[in-house]
Amino acid sequence: MKLIQSILLVPILAMTACSDHGLMDDMPDNGAAGSATFLISTPGSYGIETSSRAGDTEAVEDSTSTDTALPTGVADLKFLLSDSEGNILDHHYARLESDFSRLTIEGLKSGRYSLLFLAAGNGSGIDDTGSPAVSSDPWLTNPDGNRPVNATLFHKKIDFTVTAGQAQETRMVELDLAVAKVDVRIKTDNPSLHRYIKSVSVSINDRIPVSLNADGSYSGGNEIDSYNVAEVSGSYPFTLFPSEKPVDGYVNIVSSLESGDTFTTRYPFSGLTLCKGKVSRIDVAYRHPESKSGRLYVTSGQLWRFDTDTMFMSDEPREVFYDNSRRSFYVNEPLQFKISDKGTLDVKLFSPIGVRDIRVLGRFRNISNEWVDLAFFESIPAFMEGSFELPVTSNECLFKTVSGRNIRIPAQPGLTSGDVELKIETDDPFLAKIATIDSRWYIRFSKFGADNGHASWRHMTPILCRHGVALALNMAFMFASPEFSQALDTYDGILKDNSGNPIDLNALRNRIRTHGGLQLGRVVGVGGLGGGQTYGLADYCYTGVYHDATAPGSNPHNYARQAMFHEYGHCLGYNHSSNMTYGDKWTVLCATVFVEMGRDGKLPVPNLTDVTSLPYNR
Repeated sequence: MKLIQSILLVPILAMTACSDHGLMDDMPDNGAAGSATFLISTPGSYGIETSSRAGDTEAVEDSTSTDTALPTGVADLKFLLSDSEGNILDHHYARLESDFSRLTIEGLKSGRYSLLFLAAGNGSGIDDTGSPAVSSDPWLTNPDGNRPVNATLFHKKIDFTVTAGQAQETRMVELDLAVAKVDVRIKTDNPSLHRYIKSVSVSINDRIPVSLNADGSYSGGNEIDSYNVAEVSGSYPFTLFPSEKPVDGYVNIVSSLESGDTFTTRYPFSGLTLCKGKVSRIDVAYRHPESKSGRLYVTSGQLWRFDTDTMFMSDEPREVFYDNSRRSFYVNEPLQFKISDKGTLDVKLFSPIGVRDIRVLGRFRNISNEWVDLAFFESIPAFMEGSFELPVTSNECLFKTVSGRNIRIPAQPGLTSGDVELKIETDDPFLAKIATIDSRWYIRFSKFGADNGHASWRHMTPILCRHGVALALNMAFMFASPEFSQALDTYDGILKDNSGNPIDLNALRNRIRTHGGLQLGRVVGVGGLGGGQTYGLADYCYTGVYHDATAPGSNPHNYARQAMFHEYGHCLGYNHSSNMTYGDKWTVLCATVFVEMGRDGKLPVPNLTDVTSLPYNR
């Protein structure tokens, strides 16, 4: 936001702007004149000054640190030149680089000078400044004195001497921060409570300077009255001119109830120091009627508050996606919940289709036989993995049971998966499709012979793993569908085993249903390799099986789909003597149904773009 929105419109700077190239025109021919060059930089971060508790002196300590890095670069810079008495000089002979990194003052007579800098960091601005006559006059004034400046501002005063005929002098100048930063941090036992916070405002009862003078001092003063602070990365930051003395004030938080009604809570603080270039923190021990609730409620817009990531991003190492303990799933359970060894609720979704409205029920085996509302997720994005701290691991919590009554569960600091039984309830349409899958194939990924000089095996990539997930879900769903079962019936007596005998279709259905799973790999030089649970495809087969990978109306039995079901025929135990691999029987049957169901949107992941449109690079 440009500072012009919060800084008084005052007369123009005495040292006016340069030409487009930064060169002053009509500089006098003064061979005895001196010059000075200044190389300008800014600090990289704030320092940490102090913390003040608001509302609860017994608030839980938080060892995490707020990001104190500054915006990189300078968005705007102005300067003044004064003599040794502090009088501002109307000197126009200067050259300023367009990126504000270098300033040269020319045509200077012998004497002592001060160069005064005022700059704004990226995201701020100083479009309008005053015209001080002496260096103690205001240069930048906040027009709304009961509001913080709320901009990243720098200042520096450099004293230097010019001697006639001296060689040009170059000085390194690191600008100083001219503002103090305040971070309001709201502490909760249950991070779900953040969803109730509607607004946060800060009031300071003591007078804060309203003007930055040309020499870097401050003047004027006013109280800060109920300034609304926007949240940035988990805290509520703002900047203001520093105060000579510690200040007192309060934080007002407007919150909502489950009913939608709102209420306001005031959290006083005291002894907060405001020093330029420093960060002062106000830690608020948030209070809400639901503070004792043990239910974890994760809204769609607040996933960032938790420890979440996305699986199969482009930079995911092989040791991760080849690790079965981290990257494996059952086709009928692509959404995984478990209690980790650290007592967190860990979540993984092996799907390019996100899910929503997931209710997680828990039963604490050693405490109660009743199921309680343990967690609720408004949405879980595609391929998300996350670790969510449960309030009950550190505090006694109140839970609502499925029957509607409330029970108290004492703190469970050593919570393990054996202590809690989990189940989910949802009406999500994707998971409704998954619920019809009647097989329990175990899906994981393998390098096979990629490191052993094998002619065909190559390493999987994260994007192929994503396509492999979609392929496994779609194939298992199709085999369990009534569309496939009806089409299969038309091949009664046509499908032949390795000895050329007709295959019993019910026995085939059972073989598919009880098949152990697929270990997905990547091949080159051939379309695929398969058998048992080994299932390898070429890149173009992983990506070419979707209905929209080929033109509408084209023969569904393309090479990619033929390879897909040919190799699965091997996984079912059939060799090339059977028409379950080569020929126009099994692979044609499967490819035709697969394309029709994908085209009609019936498959769990019907479209190629369901995968390719997802974020892949960080």
